[in-house]
Amino acid sequence: MNKIIIRIIASVAVLAIIIYLIFPNIFSSEEKSKIETPATGGSTKIAIDAQIVKYETFENDIVLTGSLLANESVQLASEISGKIDDIYFKEGEFVKEGKLLVQTNVADLEANLQRLKYTAKLNAQTEQRQKQLLEKEAISREEYDIAFTNLKTTQAEIDALQAEIDKSRIRAPFSGYIGLRYVSEGSYITPTSQIASLYNVDPIKIEFSVPSRYSGLVKKGSKITFSSEAENKDRNANVYAIEPQIDPVTRTLTARAETPNPSNELIPGQFIRINLSLENRENAILIPTTAIMPKANGHTVFIIKEGRAHLKDVELGARTSNRVEILKGISKGDTVAIAGVPQLKDRAEVDIKKLEK
Repeated sequence: MNKIIIRIIASVAVLAIIIYLIFPNIFSSEEKSKIETPATGGSTKIAIDAQIVKYETFENDIVLTGSLLANESVQLASEISGKIDDIYFKEGEFVKEGKLLVQTNVADLEANLQRLKYTAKLNAQTEQRQKQLLEKEAISREEYDIAFTNLKTTQAEIDALQAEIDKSRIRAPFSGYIGLRYVSEGSYITPTSQIASLYNVDPIKIEFSVPSRYSGLVKKGSKITFSSEAENKDRNANVYAIEPQIDPVTRTLTARAETPNPSNELIPGQFIRINLSLENRENAILIPTTAIMPKANGHTVFIIKEGRAHLKDVELGARTSNRVEILKGISKGDTVAIAGVPQLKDRAEVDIKKLEK
């Protein structure tokens, strides 16, 4: 009897263990199936953002880099060698055109000039006497010609020596600001010696290069907007000169513009950023670049009609940093998908979360 009870208890225990092991698996499977089985009535629409196409004024601008140049600049130097007697300028001061800046010692040349002037005076008197004698036929024509030649030769020597003396005086070739001085009074200079620099910076010039594909749109009189690295404000300038050929190495066209600089805030050599207005077009269609889908032989966009996306071929025009001009393919009033585009397919149902008008 006891053995039978023990066997029954053992059988019940084994059965309980089997049920414990099997029941959780069944429960988990049921729960899992409930969780993983999708609701048959759920939405399959793709969420997107869209924009209603409208006409705009397209300001076709490109951003370039350039540098500032002085209107005029020169390295002051002497045409002859000599010792500096006097310096008539201060570093950083404004000087007017023609002002004497440096005088070198030419005492020997001035002494020689004085001698030639005395000789010329004597030769002039001699030529005058010989002329009177020739009129009286007291001397030959040859004798007079010798006296006349001596006079003219001396006068030519005076002119040459005066020109050499003038070279000892260094004058400002134009009005502007003197830079740093590199010589002192008493210094011996040669034509290769650096004395100082002279700059005229009003107006100031802007030099920049334009990619060759835009070369036909840059003309004399074109307006540019620029800002320098030293200040946070925009300035305007006008293009006044364009290089007549494109650089074969960089494939760019060099141009120059100028702008007033009365307070000398702009300094030659500064790096600048330039906004060049190439063309303004009315009634242009612009959409975000995120709306464009490339394909093998062109580009497409998705037009939204009656809750569905429709693939449409388009022809692109000019680009900006985040938008592109559409020349053909869509019209004013069309609704274009601009976000969520990669997930779309032709005739897919969509749910517009945000609509830009």
